[in-house]
Formats: sequence, structure tokens, C-alpha cells
Amino acid sequence: MSFSDFDDHTSGFCEGDAASDASASDSTEALSPPAKILVIHHERETQLMLAQYLQADGYEVSAVKNWDTAFEQLQQQPIDLVILDLTISQQAGGNLLQQLLGLYPTMRVVMICDHCSLEDAVEAMKQGAVDFLQEPHGYLQCPFDPDRIQAVVAEALKHPLPAAALSTDYDELITLARQAAQQCDFDQARELIGEALKLAPERPEGLTLLGQITEHLGDCLEALKLYRAAYSLDPAYQPARENLDRAAFSQGKLRPRFDR
Repeated sequence: MSFSDFDDHTSGFCEGDAASDASASDSTEALSPPAKILVIHHERETQLMLAQYLQADGYEVSAVKNWDTAFEQLQQQPIDLVILDLTISQQAGGNLLQQLLGLYPTMRVVMICDHCSLEDAVEAMKQGAVDFLQEPHGYLQCPFDPDRIQAVVAEALKHPLPAAALSTDYDELITLARQAAQQCDFDQARELIGEALKLAPERPEGLTLLGQITEHLGDCLEALKLYRAAYSLDPAYQPARENLDRAAFSQGKLRPRFDR
């Protein structure tokens, strides 16, 4: 059964968007904002260098020098990837990498250091980092290769999340999917929703969230079908009814929220 198999009683809904649905679905990348990267590094020169290279590649970059400021940034806006200084990680309460992934399990983290061993790199990867950057010796005189930085970040952003494979709890998968959607990582969100639906296809949360993502990406009619399907599974689930009503009658003026 596919989502399009549900009866469509939504003719006339979202008419303001209907004429542009085809073009909107063909321009998903244009609708998605650039990835947001947070650099956590104790040296200002390294912060500026990484920001310069990554901004040139189209990313939004912010940089901080300690965990407290980083935590404020993470609370204020969704972040797609963190570049984390190993020195700060080891000094901040023992292991900042573990704290970071504990709070944000869908976060991708690339570690960076100037004086570290192969064992340090291997341990960071075991703990959940997706890649490791070694600062070259005397790097202020012989700086990073920008192509290398950009390639590592681009690959890290494509890295699959381990949570989808490890979790067998429906509610946890939906929570992770919401977090991914809030970070505009819609591919990962849909993958997590798919895993959740395998566990409990009779529950409405997954279809509702999938509808929100679909609507956000411009396909209002398909989103309405998903909301209707979620509502038919559980008419008492208010988010399905609320999203259905909002999408049907707001004519695109009210956008979906991913926090419920």
C-alpha cells in the first residue's frame, strides 16, 4: 500500500499552491536552506579560517570558543553539523563529544585537533564522530587545504545516522525524526519515520510528521493525503486533525511546525 492509495477528498484544497506543486516538487533543493555549521574551537584564527572556507562553499557558519557558548547556539537555532576541537572536548567535563551526542543524537560531529594521536582519532570515531580533521603542523603558516575541509564536511552531512539502525522504539524514532526535521535534514527524518512505521504502522504520529515534511517541501496535496491517513488511524490524535485543517484552509499562509 502506498500513501497515494488513500481516497482523495481534498479537491479544491490549497488551490493557491496547486498550480505550483509540480515546479515546487522539482525544486526541493531550492526550498531547503543551506546547512548550518557550528565550529567549536579555542583558537580564533582556526575559527575564522574554517568559516571562510565553508562560507565560500555556501554553508552558514558560526564559531564559538567554549561549550557554554556552543550550548546557547544549539538552543537558539538548528545546527546540521558541529566541528569540535578535541582539546575542548577533553577539557569540558571529561568528554564533550559524548555530552553533545547525548543531547542531540541526530547531530553529525567532525572532530579536529592539532596535536593528537591515531588512538585519539579512533576513539572519537567509536564514540560517534563521523570524521576527523588533523590540523597541519605550523598550520598558520601552512594552512588547511580548503578542498579537503569542504570535502570532509560535504561527506559528513551525507553520513547516515546510527540511531535509525540502533533504535527499536517507536517513540524514540519519532523524536529523532522531529529533531532531524527541525534541523532541515529531511532525508534522515524520512528514514527515521520509515523505521518507526515498520514497528507500528497503526500509529498516526509518523504519517503526520511525514505530511508536515511533505507540505514544507511544497507538495500540499500529498501532505493532505498523509494527514487524512493519520487522522483515519486515530481520530483522537489532535495534531493530525490540526494539520489537516491548517493545510486545507490557510492557503499556504501558515506553515507546519515540527515540534509536535
